[in-house]
Formats: sequence, C-alpha cells, structure tokens
Amino acid sequence: MKRWFLGEEAGPRYQEARLAVIERILDLAVARSCDAVVVAGDVFDDNLVDSRTWRRAVDILRASPVPVFLLPGNHDPYDPASIYRDPVFEGLSPTVRVLTDTTAQRARDAADGRPALEIVGAPLLSKYVSADPVAGALRELRGPERRDAATVRVLVGHGATSSRSSAGDPAVIDVDAAAQACRDRLVDYVALGDTHSAVNLHEDGTVRYSGSPEPTDFREEDGGGEGRSGFALVVDITLDPEVPVAPATVTVDEVPVGTWHFLALSARIDSDEGVTDWIRRLGELPDKRTTVVKYALTGTVDLATGARLDRETAEKVPSFAALYPRERLMDLHTAPDDGELAEARWPGAVGEASRVLASRTAEGDATARDALRLLYRLSAEPAGTTTGKGN
Repeated sequence: MKRWFLGEEAGPRYQEARLAVIERILDLAVARSCDAVVVAGDVFDDNLVDSRTWRRAVDILRASPVPVFLLPGNHDPYDPASIYRDPVFEGLSPTVRVLTDTTAQRARDAADGRPALEIVGAPLLSKYVSADPVAGALRELRGPERRDAATVRVLVGHGATSSRSSAGDPAVIDVDAAAQACRDRLVDYVALGDTHSAVNLHEDGTVRYSGSPEPTDFREEDGGGEGRSGFALVVDITLDPEVPVAPATVTVDEVPVGTWHFLALSARIDSDEGVTDWIRRLGELPDKRTTVVKYALTGTVDLATGARLDRETAEKVPSFAALYPRERLMDLHTAPDDGELAEARWPGAVGEASRVLASRTAEGDATARDALRLLYRLSAEPAGTTTGKGN
C-alpha cells in the first residue's frame, strides 16, 4: 500500500516496513507455538500490485516455519485477474495456501495432546459482493457430514459488519449468526478482515477483526479514525476433552507488531506560549522517523508569533516521516498590529504590498496571510541568512 503523503524518502521505508511486519508475525507465531497464521483478506492492496512487492512478500511467506492461509478480499479478490492465479502460488503449498473456496483445509493433525486444526475460507470472488460471505460458508458447513468434534475449526472471512446505507446491505456479515455458529461448534472462531483496526465484534470474543499489522491511516485524538491498528492477534482455542461438543474456550492476545504511527493532531494557538506548547508537543513524540503527523491549528496570532510558529514547525519537518497541515481544518488567523508593521520599516512598494496583504488577511485570505507572515519573517532575519524553506 502506498500513501500519498509520504515522499521519496519515507515512502520506500513505509513499503519495506509492510514487508518486515510479515517477518515479525511469523517470528511471533513461532514464539507462541501457533499452529497456523491466517490473513483475512486484502493481503495485497490490488490485484495489479507491482511484481517486486508481491514477489518479495511471497519470498518471505515461502520461508514460513508454520502454515499460512491467505484469503482473497475485496482488494485482491479471486476473480479472473486475481494475483493468486499466478503459478507461483501453486508452488507454495503446503506452507502457503490460498483459500479460494469453502473447502476445509487441514492445518495440523491431532498430536501431542493438541486437537487437529482446520481452516475454512469465505473468499471474495469479486470486488463487490451481494450476499454475506460468512453466512454462505456457514451454510455449506451445515451439510450432512458432521466433523470430528475433537477438531478445532477456524473460519476466515472478509467484509463489513455494518451497513453504510440506511437501506441496508445484504453483503453485511451477520456477527450474531457467526457467534452462534461458534456456540453450536459449527466453527470455533471467526477471523475477519476489512476494517484496519482490531475490533472484538461480539461479547463471546469469538468474532474479531485483527486490523492491519502496520497502520494505514490516521488516529484521531479522540480515538477515532484508524485507532487500533498495528496488532496481530494470537488466538488460543481450547476444547473440553470431557465434553467435546461444548463451545470452545477462546482467548485472544493483541500483540503490537507495527512500527509506524499516523497521528491527526490539533491545537489552539493564541499566544507565544501556545507556540511553545505546540513545538514541545511535537518534540516529545517518539519514533519520529516512522511517525506521520497531520495537524490542524486554530486561533489568532500576531505577525511575530505567526513567524515563529512557521519557523519552528518547519524546523521539525525533517525529523518526521511526514509533518504537514490539515488544510481543510486549519483556522489560524493572523492579526498584525500597527506597531508590528511600523517596526518592520518596509519602504516603498514593499510597504505598500504589506498593507495590501494585511488588509486581505483581515478579510480571511489564507494566501495573503502566509505571504504577510513570510514577509515579516524575512524582514526580521539578518542579512545573508536564508529561511531554509523549499519551493
């Protein structure tokens, strides 16, 4: 996945991080004695992803010490143009298997006192679906052949669990029905993909989104947005040997595996002290090389305060993967006073321009505001210095 706000330096690092996190997940699987890794759809951002990216991912997966099951999602559906139809994927079995239908696949046999494990997929066959894919897979599992009660079964699906339309959406996954299927031991756990945040969808804890292992979008300060990405879920499923038909006991551990942070910040600045607090706040953020910040500032400042804000914020930019204003929400006004304009001693045409800019700034012209603040900033710098500001 590429992010438009990452430049030539940070963009490749972010793409590399999305490969490196696969290796961390596989290491985690070994450390926690996991029997399998499941990826619940959107393994790739597009079926037309560049060959270098997907082949590097395949090389990592090929070396996995545990079985890996990949589910086609709405970004990489199993359609005629699917990336999974490349012969490379046929040669990855049994280490890596693509869940192209609802056939139960054996991940491990019963051994060492541990039950057998089956993985069932509910793959998407096109970008747009018209029915609940999980419900469809569950219907097929309710056939005449009953599975061994001593076998753990995990269903892997992909899709929304709530409708974005007031008219409803038949493709929305019925969480209550999925949880009931776990209570009935038709399956024991439902691993879902679609949203990029880790979410427990039912009080039983048996239906969950794992989210994206590396963040892909911004976390708002109130916890909204993509607030809980960067995890892998370690799921322990335990059967009662005395009553094998009883619902399994499921425990889930959310393990941080992501290294990047996308933050949406806001601040009100009406004074020089406000600038100090804002700059301190940026300075205290950890892991700046892998942190992206978009910010919205509100308030009213004079020319001197605005110039300081521009200068010291610009000085922070190189430390971050990206640091940029959220233009749509920026509402920071400049109100120069007569003393500031007089102190600048701008003669002739420059002075006249400053007065025009000041007038337009008072009317809410953001371009005039920025120009006036830059003019003030340049006038305050000693001769022979530069601002260090690009383009």
